[in-house]
Amino acid sequence: MAEPAASLDVAMSSLRLKVLEMGGLVVDQVTTAVHALLDYDREAAELVLARERQINAYDTAIEAAGFELLARRAPVATDLRAVLAMAHVVTDLERVGDEAKRIARFALATMARPGFDPSVAVHRHLRHMAHQSARMLRIAIDALDNSDATAAHDVARMDREIDREFEAALRELLTVAMEGPGQLRGTIDTVFALKSLERIGDHAKNVAERVVFIVSGEDVRYSRPGPGPLS
Repeated sequence: MAEPAASLDVAMSSLRLKVLEMGGLVVDQVTTAVHALLDYDREAAELVLARERQINAYDTAIEAAGFELLARRAPVATDLRAVLAMAHVVTDLERVGDEAKRIARFALATMARPGFDPSVAVHRHLRHMAHQSARMLRIAIDALDNSDATAAHDVARMDREIDREFEAALRELLTVAMEGPGQLRGTIDTVFALKSLERIGDHAKNVAERVVFIVSGEDVRYSRPGPGPLS
């Protein structure tokens, strides 16, 4: 039997708060991982790896809370839509955490590797992509907090900027690889770090699309022309 509306409201608020807390931690993971890579900060990289357990704990707790809410409180209409959408949001946040973990591992590998660091050639791109991806995540999470579909739509423009930056960085890395073939391992790691940031932007856009779905009921993933649903 469904529980009273007040009880459902409390459960929904608690679930949303957990998702927002997880989002804040994930944003910090991204910025800390990139700091570790750019500034050769071993302690920062190790902090990212250690906090991965916290992200997994949020993932597990939110999943359990969502199942309990569905089973005990039987939400319908807008509330049901929100619960289902937030489950997808958590999946994207967990994957962002995985990308941050990868960047932190690349940072540690770079610090352990002697000689020239190929990532230096694209530090500007790495820094800009990190800033943009973290900003996209913050906007998407704030949009979730405020039920703001307009802000969610703004995320698409920023994702296109990250894609352009990624392509420019790859061109510069190709030049580095041709000039110094002995740095192939470091060049490959740098490509993976750049790709991780590009994927983080994609996950941020996914979160934004879920916010639009929660607010309006519109599934914009496949309904718009162009390279991305929110294009």
